[in-house]
Amino acid sequence: MRARAWLGGLVVLLAVAGAGAYAFRGEIATRIFEQSARHAVGENLREELPDGLHAIFCGTGSPLPDRTRAGPCLAVIAGQHLFVFDAGDGASETLQLMGVQQSEIEALFLTHLHSDHIDGLDTVALQHWASGASREQLNVIGPIGAARVVAGLNEAYAIDQSYRIAHHGPEVMPPSGAGMHATEFAVPPTDGEELELWNQDGVRIVTFRVTHTPTDAVGYRIEYAGRSITISGDTSRSASLTQAAQGTDLLIHEAISPRLDAIMHEAARAAGRENVGAIFHDILEYHTSPEDAGRVAEEAHAGALALTHFLPQTPIPGLTDTFIQAAKSTYDGPVFAARDGDVISLPQSGGLVRSHHLRF
Repeated sequence: MRARAWLGGLVVLLAVAGAGAYAFRGEIATRIFEQSARHAVGENLREELPDGLHAIFCGTGSPLPDRTRAGPCLAVIAGQHLFVFDAGDGASETLQLMGVQQSEIEALFLTHLHSDHIDGLDTVALQHWASGASREQLNVIGPIGAARVVAGLNEAYAIDQSYRIAHHGPEVMPPSGAGMHATEFAVPPTDGEELELWNQDGVRIVTFRVTHTPTDAVGYRIEYAGRSITISGDTSRSASLTQAAQGTDLLIHEAISPRLDAIMHEAARAAGRENVGAIFHDILEYHTSPEDAGRVAEEAHAGALALTHFLPQTPIPGLTDTFIQAAKSTYDGPVFAARDGDVISLPQSGGLVRSHHLRF
């Protein structure tokens, strides 16, 4: 009887405590937010990571809607240098949530000019300017046509920039740092040909043609301290990519699942949306199946394979296993289905470390 009474009293106390906590939930949440804000504002992922080469997945999605994935974006930390490759919708927000200081971006490289790879450029440029009072514009490096894209975005945001300078003042928002400037290059005309774009402080970045007709599309290879990352960009299976990726420590490759794409194709046709069905049929031509991504990794003797730019989207837990198992059927090394917030580190000392750095 006494035990039952004691238990009943405990239940009442817990209920009262819970009611009290609920009544003050706003204040409790505010105190938690205060502590989190102090940490978040001062966070700098580049300073937390060891010396080496680090792939930071700031956008692993595609043009198809997926609330768990931003548009295509990969940041790379090489020693003390920070670069970004592509900037799809939501990329800047993901970078912020990972503690990447966008004011420190030295260059943003574009793989090609499809909308899903450039529709977050404006926000990255704003954060590059505003978060560090940058006095130099964001340097956008890409195939011919990048200057036209940059000029259009600069014009689109010129009024916004003038408002921000007028409101905050030129010390907080230096006019010279607003917007972007473009550095264009001609895509190497033949397979197997590389163009060096960066060689400084032991960091080397080269670009090469990939197959994503009708676009002028490229991939990139980044080297630092004896480690390397190769980025496919958007491409069908490409011999030039296999050649450029030889011996790379990490191959980051886009992927489309023919099985899942067929499901979307049939669903669109069944719904009478023939145009959408035609798009799902056509995209198979210029993207790469996980099996073929695995073959590229195997033939290049890559140390590991990370899949990204998932087509179709993967809103259901476990759906990325379809991609992983397909890639593993043709590649014997480690295969990762990248998530927004993932970091794959290649320390100078050797090895590979995977971690996750999404705050909220």
